[in-house]
Amino acid sequence: MAFLAVFVLLGAAEAAVHSGYLYDKLCVDEGVGIDGVDSRTEPEKHTLDCLLFSPCIESGYGILTRPEGQSQYSMDVLLSAQGNADVITWLTTQEYLGNHVEISGPYDLQGRLHVDTIKRLNDGSIWNGSGEGSGSETSTFGISTSAALVTSAAGCSSILLATTLIVFYVSELWEAAAETEQSQPNL
Repeated sequence: MAFLAVFVLLGAAEAAVHSGYLYDKLCVDEGVGIDGVDSRTEPEKHTLDCLLFSPCIESGYGILTRPEGQSQYSMDVLLSAQGNADVITWLTTQEYLGNHVEISGPYDLQGRLHVDTIKRLNDGSIWNGSGEGSGSETSTFGISTSAALVTSAAGCSSILLATTLIVFYVSELWEAAAETEQSQPNL
């Protein structure tokens, strides 16, 4: 059980940086968006109006990249629900200078990216998102993983934090079992 908890905590703590074109999932799934832009070949032409069109917002956002040796772009990274909300805030509060971005943040338990920062690659400006979101997610063991999303460049803080949380959780289980055993009448 402890090994599974380590896996859950470390998986949630993994941070990443992705560069590419911010795109809504609906237009990628359709190939050609409502703005007439082909997401597979010309993602840099995607419009703000399309990104903020209600059905496009509802479909969620991700990052389009062109894999090495490929001629077309594809969506390899999807954003979390909080990441999507951060993108909407970013799109509605910043001057739109294009959708070529670098997004950094940790992954949630479903492997979707939260938004710590959005960097515009055409001018280098950086916008700070909400990171892990307003709420914390809980693993199957009842451990809040929001604390486990603290990371360092080397990942050492994540490992130390995960180990500390596991030791704490196991000691709590042992203490509860001991209390239960002591409260049982001797037969």
